[in-house]
Amino acid sequence: MSKEELNSKLREEAARSRRYAQKNKRNDNSRRQQKIAAQTRKQLPPQSPARRKREEEARRLAEQEMREQRRRKRGGSNIVYYVMLSVLAVIIFAVLSVTVLFNTEKIIIEGESDYTEEQILAASGLNGDENLVRLNTAEIPAKMLDRLVKLDSVKIDKVFPSTIKITVERSVPMANFLYNDRSYLISHIGRVMAIDNEDPGCMTVIGYKPVDSIILGGFIKAADEEQDKLVREITDAIEKAGINDITTVDITDNLAIHLSYEDRVQINLGSILQIDEKMRIIRELLFNGHIAETEFVTLDVSDTSRAIQRPITTAAITAEPVTEEETEGDEPGDEAEQGGESTEEPDAAGDGSEL
Repeated sequence: MSKEELNSKLREEAARSRRYAQKNKRNDNSRRQQKIAAQTRKQLPPQSPARRKREEEARRLAEQEMREQRRRKRGGSNIVYYVMLSVLAVIIFAVLSVTVLFNTEKIIIEGESDYTEEQILAASGLNGDENLVRLNTAEIPAKMLDRLVKLDSVKIDKVFPSTIKITVERSVPMANFLYNDRSYLISHIGRVMAIDNEDPGCMTVIGYKPVDSIILGGFIKAADEEQDKLVREITDAIEKAGINDITTVDITDNLAIHLSYEDRVQINLGSILQIDEKMRIIRELLFNGHIAETEFVTLDVSDTSRAIQRPITTAAITAEPVTEEETEGDEPGDEAEQGGESTEEPDAAGDGSEL
């Protein structure tokens, strides 16, 4: 055997001896630690029941938390599945809603108006085959009001699954405005119902000046905003007092407003101040025996502390022809009894009576 081989063999034996010694040393350390731990356990006092109970409770809570975490982990994957399924269902429902479902089967027309159902339906532009989901009802009322000038409002409702409801409201005349030798019938919301209507059936307003040209179906507005407010307050006060036969309202001078009742009682209203109290006085004079049904008078209620009544003239009287026998039998003074009331005009002082 050569010298190199001998040296190599000696080195291997030395390395094997070192490994064996290290292994034995580790085993000795392990046995020593186990022996120390056993001796330590023998020296420790036994566990108390309370401590064992706390340890068992802690272990139970730890196990429960682990189970909850595993459950949440499984539930998270299920939630993703449910969300995807819900999105798919919504998409399918949306497609069906605008194609197959919610198609119009019936159109209902409610409310009172001067138009037939056929006219209202034609003005709406609805054909009865619309899809309720795709139908845009926002522009329909304005289009209908442009065509049907005697309506004050139109409302379109979708009644799912297959019905459209049209609710209309008839225009109620408020006044007939005279301007530039033409008359304009105005509703309570200021909408022009008719132009040059021969029988408006409501009071006539004189002295109103609109800001723009007046068109049928449009809304009227005064150049002076105070006139709009004035007409509204007078109209409300008249309706509140229940005086239904006011024929004219003259607002040419807003400090000297004049009314006419049945074209035989002329009323000086003065300004709009205390309008409700003035209407109460007018109602008292008209309906409680102060003025006869055929009497032509003028009333001044501009001062609510004293209302003044003055006669204008008496109603016209148609007398039967007088025969010759009746003339011979008449006594002086009988002519005044047969001919009715005296038609003399009041003197310069006004011959008025303060009420």
